[in-house]
Amino acid sequence: MSLHDIIIVGAGPAGLTAAIYSARSKLKTLLVEKLAAGGQAATTDEIENYPGFAEGISGPALSEAMEAQAMKFGVERL
Repeated sequence: MSLHDIIIVGAGPAGLTAAIYSARSKLKTLLVEKLAAGGQAATTDEIENYPGFAEGISGPALSEAMEAQAMKFGVERL
């Protein structure tokens, strides 16, 4: 049996952000998502209002980058 400090349900932008912050705080974090990471953003062709991307970014690319950052800090995914 594996114990976690925090379990986050949903891997949309908010869930991924919460996972990044909790894992960076050295909490053992589990992210639960039944589909692909990114939520609705992952199905969007172009996101032009996200800070830091003056030229815009595709939803799948942003979702992949956020998931990669979460995994870098040790977030486990179910």
